[in-house]
Amino acid sequence: MEKRPGKLMPSIWGGLLIGFISGIPFLAWLNCSCCIGVMAGGILAAYLYRNELDPGQPMEMSDGAALGLLSGIFGAVIGAILNTFFGGMSVNFIYKISQSVNSPQLDNWLNQVNPIMLERGLFLFKFLSDFVIFCIFGLIGGLIGVSIFGKAKKSAEAA
Repeated sequence: MEKRPGKLMPSIWGGLLIGFISGIPFLAWLNCSCCIGVMAGGILAAYLYRNELDPGQPMEMSDGAALGLLSGIFGAVIGAILNTFFGGMSVNFIYKISQSVNSPQLDNWLNQVNPIMLERGLFLFKFLSDFVIFCIFGLIGGLIGVSIFGKAKKSAEAA
């Protein structure tokens, strides 16, 4: 059995793409289209992994699944780090919505809640939901990447 290259570096690059797309406020809108940014990270990881393989060696679907899953994990962590820099918008957004809704119950609840605890709760909820979603769609992107780039290239000798 031929030695296969490591999946860590292609997954980190895929995770960086996912993290930047999801962590930077206006780029994050790309993920509204079926998580296209997350799938792009899985596809990038599969592409980079394909470049490290021997040309005659095909990629397997399990390679794409692992690459996409790892990219999703790295992307969730990188996105969470970037959200800490851009993340103060969430709590302010909730307070602005409460002003426009004109609900005394919501106003009463927001006056009782510590804004720092609300921000931490929103951060944790976003991180956990991103972690699950990025793993799923990163895996799908990795599988798409294998279907695009995974075939073994015919050597010049066989032609």
